Amino acid sequence: MNIRKFTLISITSLILIALLSLLSYQRYFSNKLGTETESLSNYSRIVKTDGKDIKIYKDSKWETFELKGVELNSFKPGHSRFETSTPKNEIINWLDEIGEMNANVIKIPYIQSPSFYNAIYDYNLNRENPIYVMHEIMLDEKAVLKNYDAFDKKILKNLKKDIKKTINVINGQALIMSNKRSHRGLYLKDISKYNLGFIIGTNTNPEIVTLTNEKHKEKNEYKGEYFSVKEGSAFEVFIGEVLDFSAKYEIEKYEKSSLLSFLVSAETDLFEYKHESNLTKHANINIEHILPNQGNNLFVSYRYHPSSLDFLEYEYSELEKTLENDGSVAKKHLERLTNFYKSPVVISDTGISSSRAKSKVDQSDGFDRGGFSEKEQGERIVDLLEKIDSSGAAGTIVSSWQDDWTRLTSFSLVEDYLDLNNSSYWHDLQSSDESFGFLKFESGEKDNQVYLDGKFSDWKETETILAEDKINLKVKSDLSHLYLLVEKENWSLTEELLYIGLDITPLSGSTKWEDEAEFTTNADFVIKLQGYNESRIVVNERYNLFNYLYKYYANIIEKESDIPDKESDKFDAIYLLNRKKFYLKDSDQVLFPIYYETGKLTYGIDNPTNEEFNSKADFNKEGDKVEIKIPWSLLNVKDPLQRKAYGDFYKDGVDSQQKLEKLGFSINYKENGKNSVTKESFYTIEKTKTIDYFERLKDSYYIVKEYWDENPE
Repeated sequence: MNIRKFTLISITSLILIALLSLLSYQRYFSNKLGTETESLSNYSRIVKTDGKDIKIYKDSKWETFELKGVELNSFKPGHSRFETSTPKNEIINWLDEIGEMNANVIKIPYIQSPSFYNAIYDYNLNRENPIYVMHEIMLDEKAVLKNYDAFDKKILKNLKKDIKKTINVINGQALIMSNKRSHRGLYLKDISKYNLGFIIGTNTNPEIVTLTNEKHKEKNEYKGEYFSVKEGSAFEVFIGEVLDFSAKYEIEKYEKSSLLSFLVSAETDLFEYKHESNLTKHANINIEHILPNQGNNLFVSYRYHPSSLDFLEYEYSELEKTLENDGSVAKKHLERLTNFYKSPVVISDTGISSSRAKSKVDQSDGFDRGGFSEKEQGERIVDLLEKIDSSGAAGTIVSSWQDDWTRLTSFSLVEDYLDLNNSSYWHDLQSSDESFGFLKFESGEKDNQVYLDGKFSDWKETETILAEDKINLKVKSDLSHLYLLVEKENWSLTEELLYIGLDITPLSGSTKWEDEAEFTTNADFVIKLQGYNESRIVVNERYNLFNYLYKYYANIIEKESDIPDKESDKFDAIYLLNRKKFYLKDSDQVLFPIYYETGKLTYGIDNPTNEEFNSKADFNKEGDKVEIKIPWSLLNVKDPLQRKAYGDFYKDGVDSQQKLEKLGFSINYKENGKNSVTKESFYTIEKTKTIDYFERLKDSYYIVKEYWDENPE
């Protein structure tokens, strides 16, 4: 035997031995999970639907199972979306906390790293009350954006590949070498005995539904082995084919059957809304047109964020809202939803954000998208859960377990005030969608965290950058906030006025704020400290991003044709847009945009160990000292990690940026008719070497935990 042949045989033998060892390893651990299953002719199952209920097979019988879940992924600061390497023991700690809050399901938004599934396996091993899994599968976003046709070969092919990968991962038989839509690795732990089902198409937008139906009007029926479609639309035929493929693959390869669903929302559901656009009006998906041929494994998964769609606010008449619904649009809509479907309805994506700013406003129920304290977040979630539970839904999955710094707030012309390349490295409290979690990652070091609590011990090692005429200023920062400590002798916040001029960019700014204040620095922003309820931050009109976006660049608020002067001494309140103009079709009426002043400062204590803790607090005063914290994006900082701020967007557009290495400060204070102005001082922003953070459970965690404990079924 020659050497080449011997080498080839040896390598082949080693590969076969390795594969057999891996299969034995996988089967050994699979058999250790002691979950009961019901065995049918060609598959086994632990879950099924029964009318509008979901049932679990337990103690040799079927029990009604109400889903109480949270979305969980492996995100931690400092890693890109598909490169997170959260250790198994940390995932287990999260699962422990999720179990302790009386949740029974986690929803996984896309394929995570192998350690994530290993943690689920180890957590559930021999546990009396396991945490079950619901796994989502997304469409290929790039392929969708290129061709809004669900039957496009690339979209359908990639979706089927992702379905196979996800089912293989759940069954512990997957090797993913390269994938732009998920993590990679070797998956050997079989958690299928705790898998409830798969939710497909979680990023489906109304455009692809409408255009698919338009392009394929002839497609209205589908006959598969496990699912069929009769008298449906083209997109419903697509769903039927995809669900049939999923059931067939899982049953034929693994002899198991899980629940299946395709996500719908108010934008893509079957209801016709009075004031929706033509785009969403024709994007109708009726899950009732999808028919299981055998087994009862189809359920309705529904995304419901009350404040996300303007047309829902005006859908129901006052009589409809008040009739046994307490004037609630949410309650009316949820009851309408669950009353229509014969299958179980799971509200699989809902939640409330504890961000400082809010991106949308809910005028009916108060479920704004952001702008809540952590306590208010918990109270609003419970209010939402009560409405969902009373509607007859089969369960709720709240998004999400942890704050996710990679999420974008997509309700403005600039989708988010951050650099996407570094979005996972810093927390933007002005971006509502980054703060939906029960678990918060606090920026900075735990032992060196600045709290607005009047104790000031966290400022001992900080250098004073300004000491002049009975006034001192200290400045420090992390990747979320800029912190200021201002000290002035015999300071009365209600009787005196103090202005802090802040220079961000050399491209604009003024040493005067009209006749109100003056500085020795060219201020782009002014912090006005005037009492406990009227203090605020204002911006120079040349650096006012809101006016540029909604008055100059786009005529949404009003038309602004003239470019403000670079040396303008006019300063404006800082606003955020909550709704563009909205057209009421039934009355032929145009409603004006809604926006609010996000630059207004909230007084309070932000130390979570204090009984008066308010996570929305922006400043606090104790004696002669005032502590202030300002989110970076409120100061037009695009990326504190790379030290980048907006440049002159009137000249170079919204993509303009400039290096930000130092900030200029000057203080103007007025007392007893005396007007004093300090010299200019500077704070140098240190280059970030490590991404420091620590974990903290929010108040909302304990509030929802108590609700689920008091409402076990």
